[in-house]
Amino acid sequence: MLKTVFQFFVMGLTVLVAANSSQAASFEYLYGQLRPTAEAAPISAIEPSAWVEESDDQVALASFFDRISGGKGGDGKDDGGKDGDGKGKGCGDECVGNWRDNTEVWIGADAYKSFGDQTTSPLPTTFTNSFGAVGGFNTGLALGDLRMRAQVGASYGAYDWKGRTQIPVAKSDSLEQQAYVTMGLYKRSDVCCGERISWGVVYDQFFGHQWGWRGNEVYLSQIRGMAGYAINECNEVGVWGTFHTTHDSVSVNVIGPLATVRAMNQANAYWKHNWAFGANSTIYMGAFDQADIASWQFGMLNTAPLSHSVSLYGNFNYVVPGSATGLVGAREEQWNASVGLVYYMGAKAVNSTVSGNKGLALLPVANNGSLLITN
Repeated sequence: MLKTVFQFFVMGLTVLVAANSSQAASFEYLYGQLRPTAEAAPISAIEPSAWVEESDDQVALASFFDRISGGKGGDGKDDGGKDGDGKGKGCGDECVGNWRDNTEVWIGADAYKSFGDQTTSPLPTTFTNSFGAVGGFNTGLALGDLRMRAQVGASYGAYDWKGRTQIPVAKSDSLEQQAYVTMGLYKRSDVCCGERISWGVVYDQFFGHQWGWRGNEVYLSQIRGMAGYAINECNEVGVWGTFHTTHDSVSVNVIGPLATVRAMNQANAYWKHNWAFGANSTIYMGAFDQADIASWQFGMLNTAPLSHSVSLYGNFNYVVPGSATGLVGAREEQWNASVGLVYYMGAKAVNSTVSGNKGLALLPVANNGSLLITN
């Protein structure tokens, strides 16, 4: 089953790359916004005095921050209108583009420790964690003329290339493979135009092959949602959480019956900040429905543009065990850390405000940090 999923995943990436051979020819990302190519202004048409508020820092850095920040001044106001009312540039539907312009593709490294790396029999023990390479895509799709949009994304990861601890005998085909599929609905805020609320609801499906130290086949799913409020152009606060929808049975002990597992139910509060050079950082903290196993967690999501088309990403989360320190606490530990590069087919790597670029998917594809597993 997972091999079939992987084949479709590779075919999907191939189609996306082929479809992008024109490099989003009908649109060009210029001066912090996506515009039709025919309307893009030449370099000589830059209006530095109109795009920069009175800020010694930005004047000193000349037009670099001017372009990357999408025309923000030193006080964080957008260039949209006089006095930063945000009703000028960047608010029209022409900024959205088609599905290709709103597709992002990434590749990176991922390390994690999960429920599958522990055992309770004969003693509470934790085994090795897992390291691998991941790749995926995420696409935002229009729903007619609705402000609400759809998103579809998937990822594939390969871990433990040289095998890992397995009892009684390590398997020769012990490469762990993971696939995630995420699909749902969302609406971005548009703080420049006075729309401050963003929300999204998605369905996450997880496929695991040779998962955990006992090499299980596992299929789990959850519902994930978020709601945020943009305080200003640079800051947003909100909540996000998950609720499991299916169960599966896996082997985690040397002896004894199979364990029934599911995705953890969790609730988190977050703060998102958009930096002047177009990057964003999200810090979150939350709790779970099984405080005796996982008392609380904290995590961070980051993207930083290297150009208009490429960003560096780095994410992590840590689940604080519900038990005391020692063997039991070490066994219950869960964490995830990943880093890599994202390619934006529509050249939307730079975020001019905390609302993000129009048309891009709002929620990331699920991973080992957002779909946590418990029994």
